[in-house]
Order: sequence, then C-alpha cells, then structure tokens
Amino acid sequence: MSSHFHRLSVADIQRETAEAVTVRFTVPPELREIFRYREGQHLTLRREFHGEELRRNYSICASREDASLRIAVKEIPGGRFSAFINRELRVGDTLEVMPPSGAFHATLDPQARRHHLAFAAGSGITPILSIVKTVLETEAHSRVTLVYGT
Repeated sequence: MSSHFHRLSVADIQRETAEAVTVRFTVPPELREIFRYREGQHLTLRREFHGEELRRNYSICASREDASLRIAVKEIPGGRFSAFINRELRVGDTLEVMPPSGAFHATLDPQARRHHLAFAAGSGITPILSIVKTVLETEAHSRVTLVYGT
C-alpha cells in the first residue's frame, strides 16, 4: 500500500443536508489499485490553510461494489477543513489524498444467511452506511438492522 499523498480531482459534490456534502473523486487508471477500498475505511486529506498543514480523516461512504470513491463531510463549527469542503470546494478542484486505510469492516460470505446489527450516532453513520450497503450487496440472504441516534 502506498503511504503518501496523491492529487485527486473532485468529480462531483452533492449537498446532502444544510451541514454536509458528499464528495466524489476521480481516480486515474494508474492509481485505481492503490485506491481500492473496503467498506468502513477512510481517507486522509491534506491541505495547507494560511501556512499551516492540516490533515483530516473522512470515512468512505460507498460500498466496495460502487466503483466510485466518495466521502461525506459534515461541517463542524470552527472546523477549517470541513468548512472549506462544504463552502469552497468545487468540482474540478484537486485535493491531496492518501490511499484508504482502516480495518473497520465485516467479514462477508455470499452464501450466508445472517442478521447483522449496526449502531451509529451522528457523523459516525458514514462508515456504517458503507458497511451496510456492502453487506446487503454481498449477502443477498442476510438482513441488517440499523440503530441510529443523533
């Protein structure tokens, strides 16, 4: 796995709520293998703000079958990075992005008939959405119950 940043172009930005957007990146063919992800992983983004380097982790909110690399970013009061993404980032801009990391995922079996239970609160829903979607796509005979709180 590559442990350095790559410049990725923003392919799409969708407003999800008044405080949150989903950002989809374009991954060039030569980087597709290192940006292959599992459900529940996150991306580390890096940007300089007035001479200070900031890094933030954002969860991937797509299933591994989606063939697109998307993160959801909720604007946090006083959060420089999240405010920038929600207010200033535009389609076509580039961001420095590290390949996916994290081991928060489920072991799935296409033949399984299980009942998965997921708990999430607030912005912690983002990796859970990726996991739930992947479970439902991979285990056609399984079901998922999601308990969500704000």
